[in-house]
Amino acid sequence: PLPTSTSAPSDAHLPTDRSLLVTRNHTPLLPLTSTMRVIRNVSLVVIVTSCTFLVSVTSFTSQRTVTSASPSYTNSNNNLYSPPLFASGPPVISNWRYQSSSGTISGTVTNHPTIPDGDSITTSPVRDGNGINENTIVQTKSGSKYKLSNVAWGATIPAVETKKAMQKEAEAAEKARKVEAEKAKTAAAKAKTASKATPKATSPAAATTKQPSSAELRRLAKSTFSLTGNTVGSNGKYLLAGKPRQSSGRAAKIWTAYIADPIEPGVPLGFSEGDESKVQPLTIKLSPDVDRLYLENANYNKVQSGLFMGRFVKKMDYIENVPSSDRSLDGKVSALIIESGQYDLKALLSARKGRPLAGKALRDAAAAAGQCIQAVHSSNLVWTDLKTENFIVVRNGNLYQEVEDVKGSMGLPGVKGIDLESVIAKGGNPIDYSPEACPPEFAKAYMEGIGGDFVLDYSYDMWSLGMMLYELSTGKAYFDKKGPSQVTKLLCTDTFEADVSAVPDEKLRDLIGNCLNLDPRKRPDITGFLLHPYFLLSGIGPISF
Repeated sequence: PLPTSTSAPSDAHLPTDRSLLVTRNHTPLLPLTSTMRVIRNVSLVVIVTSCTFLVSVTSFTSQRTVTSASPSYTNSNNNLYSPPLFASGPPVISNWRYQSSSGTISGTVTNHPTIPDGDSITTSPVRDGNGINENTIVQTKSGSKYKLSNVAWGATIPAVETKKAMQKEAEAAEKARKVEAEKAKTAAAKAKTASKATPKATSPAAATTKQPSSAELRRLAKSTFSLTGNTVGSNGKYLLAGKPRQSSGRAAKIWTAYIADPIEPGVPLGFSEGDESKVQPLTIKLSPDVDRLYLENANYNKVQSGLFMGRFVKKMDYIENVPSSDRSLDGKVSALIIESGQYDLKALLSARKGRPLAGKALRDAAAAAGQCIQAVHSSNLVWTDLKTENFIVVRNGNLYQEVEDVKGSMGLPGVKGIDLESVIAKGGNPIDYSPEACPPEFAKAYMEGIGGDFVLDYSYDMWSLGMMLYELSTGKAYFDKKGPSQVTKLLCTDTFEADVSAVPDEKLRDLIGNCLNLDPRKRPDITGFLLHPYFLLSGIGPISF
């Protein structure tokens, strides 16, 4: 079902059946039992009962007197916004990101006394940046408190990064200690051998470092990869690691995982010799919504077996009602296992602190997005959820170099698309939507209450593609710092027209402007997009699709 508006009328919290509330909250003021025994006239019974009901309603109403401790009511977008009557605790920020440069936290807020649920918020600088973590309460320097829910995909968690740094230092010290101990042991062995009257030849194998035992290897693997000790799949095929990330707006959780070594249970494949570089991480989506995950698996199969395969992550496995060593998961969720990425494009822009992509890096990202749309549309599907968070960079450890690559001369290889959960056949109806990715024609249908009947066409994705390229080329989203309800309402206004003058590159500005045409019939199809002069005459060098 499509999400509903974040604004609610002022009496939305009150139950509609007041008689039920009277029954629960009112104690009769008159001894009606003895009175009813002597009353014979039916009309008098009705009158007495009606009076009792009025007294009860009066008594109930007096209990709802608004005091200074009652929730505040504020006007938002010409509607009266009322926080939940029984809300408690500090405001909650979900899908949050920590800006180390400013010390602020931005994300989506709920349970705020004045800001509607679902709107974006940026806090003032926090007091302790290193202690920021999921499911913790932080305090700003101005004294405000916020509870942090799930972190945004690709964003870093300061407390976790601090812990990792300390662990690495401790591991490096321990490794150095072991190396020195091994050297001393080897030197003592050589001295003992040399002191013998008839020395024996030393075997090359004896001089090598002793392999760790299975127990030592499991302990080392657990600390190195943050293994939880839980597995999913038959015979513990996949090892779960770290903490899961919440899939935005859905019940699914995203885990980092590793294939288990069949010979060394509990140890990632490739780590039998203690070499971390030989281990490849995977991403596992676990969801109790079996039908939605089944649909996403089918969508991956379609787009990766069609005429154009696109640039999507590789799907490794799909398991329905997956077995798990964790009782809360065993047989209760399904699993989709895909290729893992280092970071998404939204996280890259955040790390660049407002500097947009440029040059070859920008063109690589645009080409990858175009190829993904080509694969989806050639399979007679519409993506409906194309945005920077759904493109990751795989097999690339150059994040810090790419952050400093102002001109984009390094390029951006390895950009791939993820998350096909919302993909629907052309001509079908959307199952959910992202305000920053939806075109004006859908926003109007949604505001009219007929969004669920909207007929999807390829032009929907072309609008989303234009919005994503605008964000990559300018360093910020078109509707930056605006909440979902604000974005949807802006798209519906008669005066709205996309302004792309902030895009530096002339050819790319023209391409984005074409994609953001208010008339869906005038937007280019994906073939016209890929054949645009921006790709063919950019002066960066040849590119192949």
